[in-house]
Amino acid sequence: HASRDSTMRTSMTTSRRVVAFAPVLASLACAVSPSSAAIATRVITIDGQANERWVKIDATVNVPESWATRPGQRAKSSAYVMYTDTYGPNNRWTWLSPKLSDDGVVEANALALTVQSKAGLESIEDFGAIEKIEPARAFGFELEGLSAADVVKSTTRTDKGGQKYYQWELDNGENFFGMVACVSGGALYAFVIEAASDKFKESSSTYRAVIDSFTVAKVDESRNDMSSRIYENR
Repeated sequence: HASRDSTMRTSMTTSRRVVAFAPVLASLACAVSPSSAAIATRVITIDGQANERWVKIDATVNVPESWATRPGQRAKSSAYVMYTDTYGPNNRWTWLSPKLSDDGVVEANALALTVQSKAGLESIEDFGAIEKIEPARAFGFELEGLSAADVVKSTTRTDKGGQKYYQWELDNGENFFGMVACVSGGALYAFVIEAASDKFKESSSTYRAVIDSFTVAKVDESRNDMSSRIYENR
């Protein structure tokens, strides 16, 4: 009987321990669940453009590794002449990515970047206060529905290199637009990611991570006069 009682006490003690550890095991399961796991990303580098009006600087942005364009599709670039002066045409340069999909499902309708000359500005703050800027019209993006989108949220951030960014979230009821802008090397940089509003609502943290990852190094504007810059870029 003594042996049987000992076995029963051991069994009951083990049972209590299992019950006691159950909440801990459950919390660990939640901690490593797929929904909360970090998403693997890849870096998209947008090559800087040589131009006498600004310093050539690459821009980078991180997107989920599973997002990809269709085979054979490539980003396109174009230049729009804003005006012409004694030094020649002053262009706004635009880079536009095709749609990005994950297993056939479109995750981003477009990624786009515009770069335009803004001599004398050292920071995006010199462009104006964030609340006074109309992001849908300020940067020259030509995305359908953007001009009708309302600003839902605006924030600022500063990266470890000291570069300051203005960021906005806009929505027109059908599409979401996440925008970022900064100034570097005599130019104004603006980036936008467009996605269906429903996709943003499903995975807002993913799209915000893309916006937060946009980076342009902080570089001083060239001190050479315009004639010297033109000669350098020939």
